[in-house]
Amino acid sequence: MEYTYTWQFARHFEPLLGWLRESGFFEAHVYITVMTIPAVALFVWVIRRRRRNKLIGSGARVSRFLWNSLYFYVCWVAMTSLAVAFKTMIVEELDYQERQWFEPYLPGIHFYITSAGIAYIALTVRSSFRFPDLLLASYVQIALVLGYIVAGYRALNEDLAGAAGGIILFLAFTSCNYDLIRSARRKVKGQSAKASAGDGRSSGIATSHTT
Repeated sequence: MEYTYTWQFARHFEPLLGWLRESGFFEAHVYITVMTIPAVALFVWVIRRRRRNKLIGSGARVSRFLWNSLYFYVCWVAMTSLAVAFKTMIVEELDYQERQWFEPYLPGIHFYITSAGIAYIALTVRSSFRFPDLLLASYVQIALVLGYIVAGYRALNEDLAGAAGGIILFLAFTSCNYDLIRSARRKVKGQSAKASAGDGRSSGIATSHTT
């Protein structure tokens, strides 16, 4: 079967895309259900990794539940967005009645959403904050700024349901931003404390040797 692709690079995935479309994977109820499985697996890995690195605080149970809910949401968005990236490579899978100028950008945008979600997850499980983490944080921050723009547009220009969705997205992006800043400050402070303690021990050892 012949398909019209939103960008020429998609032809490299032609066998996979054809099989996915024929199997019915691109139906929303199918790919959302299927991609929830790796999302749950990724979330479980995140929780275990954060526990191993002692990044789970001893705060209120409700607070931990809310932050864990945010981490699961990011995992879920990253996985489902990956499916949508492949789905939007095929024009026949789009919901528009006429060709749109932004069609070639849809797969790339969703691949970027997936990569930004994975980058955010990578930051949440690391116990330190170094230069590579700063690069990852900058990468995620660009995605969050773009997300604010989309959320603001939806809140101001769409119907009641779309506006509510925009507000929810804005709150989610704000929470991610706060979490990034909070986590970075805590890790930098912890690294500084360890460095100071190490310097103190070194000074004590040097003093004992001189005496």
